[in-house]
Amino acid sequence: MFNRIALACTAALVFAVPVASFATTLGSNLIVNGNAEADVGSSDGSEIGPVTGFTRTGQFTVVKYGAGGGFPQATDPGPTDRGNNFFAGGPSAGQSTGSQVIQVGDASAAIDSGTVGYDLSAWLGGYATQDDNAVLTLAFLDTDSAQLGTASLGPVTEPERGGNTGLLFRDLMGLVPVGTRSIDVTLTLTREEGSYDDGYADNLSLVLRGGSPSAVPEPDNLALMFAGMGALALALRRRPARSRG
Repeated sequence: MFNRIALACTAALVFAVPVASFATTLGSNLIVNGNAEADVGSSDGSEIGPVTGFTRTGQFTVVKYGAGGGFPQATDPGPTDRGNNFFAGGPSAGQSTGSQVIQVGDASAAIDSGTVGYDLSAWLGGYATQDDNAVLTLAFLDTDSAQLGTASLGPVTEPERGGNTGLLFRDLMGLVPVGTRSIDVTLTLTREEGSYDDGYADNLSLVLRGGSPSAVPEPDNLALMFAGMGALALALRRRPARSRG
């Protein structure tokens, strides 16, 4: 009988204490196709087609590393895990963009605690001595799509590249504004010289971290927990002593 009472009280105690958990959006890259590998890249930069995960303006496209015409090669500065493709602004475009809206409502409780941080990173670059460039921007939106804040990464300038074709790593961290329910991610590729928009980008990443909920029980749970502990103590006092053999 005692064992059954103790088991019931232990179960009550277990269920009285909330278990810390994380929303599924925390801890992984939220940008779809951030590495430009979901599509077949252009072999010369001229092919323009849909880019998986992104809404496009201008001539936003995907180009293969090693494409003819001076595009970044496998040996040029860039990510070590660069894969086959990178993003480019495209032919005859003054400016091109690729954007996607990421829903983060499943992390709302953690976000509204004010403890969720973001880590935004990308490889950004351009062509030779031209000033064409890439900028990665976040806009934090509430339930009504009103803007709560912004963050921006880049551009990588021509002097920073040392006049070389390639991409350099950039990283930015901060706190996600309380009330955020979606994040608008926009890659903007801008042509400053020449006829091709040689703003380049690869390995776009947005990771949310933190937001561990408190492990302190709520008042109702505290009452249930102490009730369970009291029942267990009472059962121990009432248990008859065993006779000696």
